[in-house]
Amino acid sequence: MLGYASIVITIIIMVLALYLLFKILPTVGANRYKQGGIKFSRKEISKNISLQDHPPASDDSYLQPYESGEVAVEYEEGHITVQYYVIIFLFILFDIDMLLLFPWAFDFYALGAVPFFETIVFLAMPLFAVFYAYKKGYMRWMK
Repeated sequence: MLGYASIVITIIIMVLALYLLFKILPTVGANRYKQGGIKFSRKEISKNISLQDHPPASDDSYLQPYESGEVAVEYEEGHITVQYYVIIFLFILFDIDMLLLFPWAFDFYALGAVPFFETIVFLAMPLFAVFYAYKKGYMRWMK
């Protein structure tokens, strides 16, 4: 279990580092041409992150296509369904789970009973996620 824990911790740290990298670097770049150069203060970074996520718009010019593309139209329902994201998330969850099972599969006969039960617990976690998603109705296509 200790070997799997280090891999899981490494993956979590990598995901958090990439999230912070892609969240902070554009805000630093947006701050580049202001007076005083690049600032790494908490106030400037948080202000630029909020402006990056929700830029101020005074008119409907943000609905116009940039250089090429289709003109943006509003949906009659008012929102886009996010059911694809749940399926994609569950696929990635099981994909990473199977990837982490490869080292275990090579030494299956050499391992004892304790690593076998640890692996059962390891496999039960994503199955619990699928059961929870099914129970809440996220697995149905039209909710």
